[in-house]
Amino acid sequence: MAILIERDENGNKIYRGFLSSEETKKADLLLGYLQDEIPSIGSQLLETYGDGVLYKYFLGKKLGELLDKYNIEEKERVYFWNEIKNFASEKNRKRNEGGESKTRKFYEQCYRLSQLDQETVQKLSWRQWQDLLDRTKNREDERIFLWIKIHDQKIKEAEWRGFEKGLNLFLVNKDTSVFEDDELFEIYEFILMMSQEWIRSFLHFSKTHPKSAKIKSKAKWEKKYYELCFKCRKANKRVLDAEECRVVFEMLMNP
Repeated sequence: MAILIERDENGNKIYRGFLSSEETKKADLLLGYLQDEIPSIGSQLLETYGDGVLYKYFLGKKLGELLDKYNIEEKERVYFWNEIKNFASEKNRKRNEGGESKTRKFYEQCYRLSQLDQETVQKLSWRQWQDLLDRTKNREDERIFLWIKIHDQKIKEAEWRGFEKGLNLFLVNKDTSVFEDDELFEIYEFILMMSQEWIRSFLHFSKTHPKSAKIKSKAKWEKKYYELCFKCRKANKRVLDAEECRVVFEMLMNP
């Protein structure tokens, strides 16, 4: 078990737990190492890979080595990431990472990314990976990582955001373990296609109905669109095709 350091609400350095002088010395040595190494690792990776997804992937690999080297247990990882962020980060990361949960922590997400193979990681941008890693329900069935790997075409940012929204709605009260791989992957492809058709149809709608009040409440109508597509899928006992999704859009937006 590692001896870690954090900051209190006033920004003062404090040690986790009641420590002996020897333990305090070990904690300070670890902190000094992190303050030297993390910025150096970050600079080297930035020079080699730029600030994209591979930077985060290989940073995660380095973080994994540190977890092993200092025997950081899973329950301690959130505090280890906090120590790096508060005292040794190579950047000032302002994103709201939540409280004591690891889910939204930048370094946890880099570490989680590093557990995948590089081919899979390169299929999405860092922003897309963050969207997925933020949503524990959407990645609870880890076969989504295999689908990302085998999906042929590059998924655009807007399409991915719509996919995440649609998937989140689909998973309500769903147990995906009942699906075979091909069934689940067909659902993923269907939701992505729904997102693509929504984007195309809404763009056309915005041009042909520029004064519609529905434009200002886009998010509400997008959710209704996904819900209606899922309802039609259930009624027909099959996924819809692109033309049928466009029909659903017209039913909803131009009743």
